[in-house]
Amino acid sequence: MRDQLQHPPQPTPQTINHRLGVLRCLYRFHYGKEVPGKGSFRRTYTTRSPLGYGRPQQKITTTLRLRQPRRVIVPLSAEQVARFWKGFRSFRDLAIIALMLLDGLRSCEVLQVQLDDLSLSDARLRVRGKGRKERSLPLPADTLQVLQNYLHLERPLTNSSLLFVSLKGRRRGQPMTAAGLRSLFRHHRLISRVPQANPHRFRHSFGADMVRAGMSLPALMHLMGHANIQTTMLYVQIAPQDVWREYAHAVQQRLTALSLPEKAP
Repeated sequence: MRDQLQHPPQPTPQTINHRLGVLRCLYRFHYGKEVPGKGSFRRTYTTRSPLGYGRPQQKITTTLRLRQPRRVIVPLSAEQVARFWKGFRSFRDLAIIALMLLDGLRSCEVLQVQLDDLSLSDARLRVRGKGRKERSLPLPADTLQVLQNYLHLERPLTNSSLLFVSLKGRRRGQPMTAAGLRSLFRHHRLISRVPQANPHRFRHSFGADMVRAGMSLPALMHLMGHANIQTTMLYVQIAPQDVWREYAHAVQQRLTALSLPEKAP
């Protein structure tokens, strides 16, 4: 850690912590035990439950880590989404964006969707997330229509069991790759002039929109395939415009409750 902090280019705290984690895993694999913590490595801290309630508990950690800045979720605005969406011409690309924006899928989850995972009659999609954990997601009517158009009008005849395949070139009919998806987004970022648009930013926009719409955290946790509710709680970040909107609504309700009925003549 000292060597990385003293010699440029200095990596981020997240990168340093990740490298330290790799070293701890290597040590555990080789010696069959954790790295022994001595002296300043041992630290006592107080913790609560993920939701902030319950009695504090004292725990001891022997892990050396750097403090990481709090992760901030920055979703795309409605105007940015509209500009990016306008540049797509194929139903396949529109379906990919819809699954990220309206169902919160990760880019790897989109590429792993099988034809058998799609149930058009029930408007449902089975998704395999991290750790091969499966979850079932509803498909909005617009997404369902775009998927049907892709399957009936664009998808070439192929033996691939994956839903999304290449539409042209030497790879026509072969499964779409991560590099192909990155190239697709790179091309449309230039066309739409929305440099912030990337697959995970669309997933962030989905999570932020669902929280603003009043969805409960457990429900959103299931939809997004999070293993820990603390990850879902990152989306509970109120923007200034949301604060003013909530304030105006609360004041209006208060004034309505305090208003006196009109006197009869």
